[in-house]
Amino acid sequence: MKVREGGRLINAVVLLATGVNGDGHREVVGMRVATSETGAAWNEFFADLTVRGLTGVRLVTSDAHPGLVDAVAANLPGAAWQRCRTHYAATCCR
Repeated sequence: MKVREGGRLINAVVLLATGVNGDGHREVVGMRVATSETGAAWNEFFADLTVRGLTGVRLVTSDAHPGLVDAVAANLPGAAWQRCRTHYAATCCR
């Protein structure tokens, strides 16, 4: 994705978290635009979600980006992590 920053176009990423509420419905939990998908960006994203009141996370499903996996462990204690099947299939079965 491209965004305008300081009068010029730069590459950006969207960090997005969705969850399942108590009624079983999906909700967008948080969204942030960052200049890169780094461990620091993911850590800040998850830290912000917990400060805003996110609790009770049991499972995180995502790609295997090392910074993302580390940020889950650092900010969501007790949450299990699993690799997304689509991302797994795209990398293991080429």
